Amino acid sequence: MAASHLEIMNFLADQADGVLAHWVWLDKERSRGELRSGAPRKPATLVRRLAGIRYAFRQKGIHPLPTEHSDIKEMMRGIVRLGDTQKVKTGALTKEPLTRVLECIDTRTLAGLRDYTLLLLMFAGALRRSEAARLTLDDFHFSRDGVVLRIKPSKHQLKESEIALVRGGRHCPVTALERWLRQARITSGPLFCRLTRWGELTPDALGPQGINLMIKRRSANALDGLEVSGHSLRRGFITSAVTAGKPLNKIIEVTRHRDIRTLQEYFDQADRFRDHAMTGLL
Repeated sequence: MAASHLEIMNFLADQADGVLAHWVWLDKERSRGELRSGAPRKPATLVRRLAGIRYAFRQKGIHPLPTEHSDIKEMMRGIVRLGDTQKVKTGALTKEPLTRVLECIDTRTLAGLRDYTLLLLMFAGALRRSEAARLTLDDFHFSRDGVVLRIKPSKHQLKESEIALVRGGRHCPVTALERWLRQARITSGPLFCRLTRWGELTPDALGPQGINLMIKRRSANALDGLEVSGHSLRRGFITSAVTAGKPLNKIIEVTRHRDIRTLQEYFDQADRFRDHAMTGLL
């Protein structure tokens, strides 16, 4: 195996454009497949593939490593910079689109009630999908006014915190949670678990990727053209709260942002047409 730094650069450029960048199995039992062109590969994928090439060269004892050439390093810096500027933010599930999603869910089934409750809690608590996946019954303290939810430490939040979930109107997160606990007969352990193909609960928690896929699936059934992800509910809460004029300190109580500059973008968007410098000039 031998390749010059120019050949590696051509390979990475093709991958960035999606040229022969996708492996498709033709026969798994015989380990047969082929590369096909498709969507461009993300910068993180290219970094991993370059690392794989570097590792293979080292295993073969090749020295000096062509992967360490300055031209490749400069090219990768450019790819990463371009990728950062081209990131597409998924849509926010604010009140109106979220309501449409919720009203398309059949809550008479366990699967429907689970997803309905999970969507409401993620919105009301501005939860990340990783946080929602780790919820257990012990994290909730019920009171007449609502629920106090304990958020465990994570890579996003080094300290444990608590947020209040208040009772709502037609689509109330607290009422949905109480109903879910009754019908699913949850007395301990994970709050949201996987279901079998027959709709029976398993003891295994629904993971972050499962939550992400559920949000996409439920949204696709009710919405047309809105690209959503596991972050859409957190983004939807923030957008809704800012647009409604809620105080910054009360928003942060729920979102738990450590740096308020992260929220500035939401305020900028909400105030884009308010007191505009152009108003009255023509």
